[in-house]
Amino acid sequence: MLVLAVLTALSPLSMDIYAPSMPQMQQDLNAPAWLIQASITGCLLGIAVGQLFWGPVSDRHGRRPVIVIGMVGWTLASGVSIFAVSGWMLVATRGVAGLCGAAGIVAARSVVRDLTHDAHAVAGRIGVLSIATALAPILSPVAGTFIAGWWGWRADFVAMVVLGVVIVVAFIALVPESLPADRRLQHATPVGSALVTAGRNRELAAIAASLGVLCIGFYAYIASVSFVVEQQFGYSPSVFALVFGTNALAILAGNTVFRRLVRTRRPTGPMGAGLLLGLLAAMALWLGAAVDAPAPLLWAASTVYCASMGLVFPGAHSWGQLTLVASGAASALTGAAQFFGGAIGSPVTGLVGISALHLGIVAAVASAVALSIWRVAQGAAQTPTPAT
Repeated sequence: MLVLAVLTALSPLSMDIYAPSMPQMQQDLNAPAWLIQASITGCLLGIAVGQLFWGPVSDRHGRRPVIVIGMVGWTLASGVSIFAVSGWMLVATRGVAGLCGAAGIVAARSVVRDLTHDAHAVAGRIGVLSIATALAPILSPVAGTFIAGWWGWRADFVAMVVLGVVIVVAFIALVPESLPADRRLQHATPVGSALVTAGRNRELAAIAASLGVLCIGFYAYIASVSFVVEQQFGYSPSVFALVFGTNALAILAGNTVFRRLVRTRRPTGPMGAGLLLGLLAAMALWLGAAVDAPAPLLWAASTVYCASMGLVFPGAHSWGQLTLVASGAASALTGAAQFFGGAIGSPVTGLVGISALHLGIVAAVASAVALSIWRVAQGAAQTPTPAT
């Protein structure tokens, strides 16, 4: 499980590890700030599109070759990023890294499904992998600050290369092929298979859409909270690290609750509870910012908001794995929805204004729409659709 968890975390980690160094990167590459920030959006889009490709391919050709090829590509792209000489080169290399790294995210979840036959155990283990993807972009800026502080921003990409080599070797040595030839789909087309799966399973499509909309708010929070903490409230980077640290602990706490609940419940139940909790927390953040509430109260609201992600993320991803025979395609749908939402959400607060008030509004609206879509998913569940 540790190797699989790291596989799912690598690409999300690589999105934000260099975020604290962006001002220096802007100077060194003589590039505008928007172009450096676009490298994160490019990585997000690469992860989203890549999952639509790699998921069905892994259903057809097995998990090991997909993961090995994808992670070797991710490592090479990270290596080229070390030598970036322009902003556009950085955007290109991070986009390719996202496309390749998506293989680890989508196929690792399918490995769990292949090797685990009890539905409740599948949900619990998928929950662990889902939280790895949620924690990585929160914890990676802290690691990036330390690495770049000692050796400069290019060292962040050196660290990615080293980590990539280690995880590829560990995967080859420790994780066997989980999908035997006789269980592979014989007629799977990469993108088309995923889209057909979405059309045939209305509940899964609605769950994926709910997750994607929610991630607009969540990734907007990740992208802008450092500006809110340091610029709006005037706190130091160490306080920002403390805020992100408590956010990470809150996500872990939510995931712990999820794994207990799914021992006796469908994963979509805790997901719904998480969506409602997240909506209430986002509304508290919005209203608190509107009345100039003290920063610690806003911090508390944002911590509860992050805890709700520990219920929603694993609920959405594990339900996809339990619903369809083609687990790679199911993983591709929910994973792509998550990162497409992230690609939309990351720049959105920069467009409407970076402040605690705008952050609360974006998070609350996204949570409300996501909860409404989840309700549609529960209605779709009353009319079963055949597994694909």
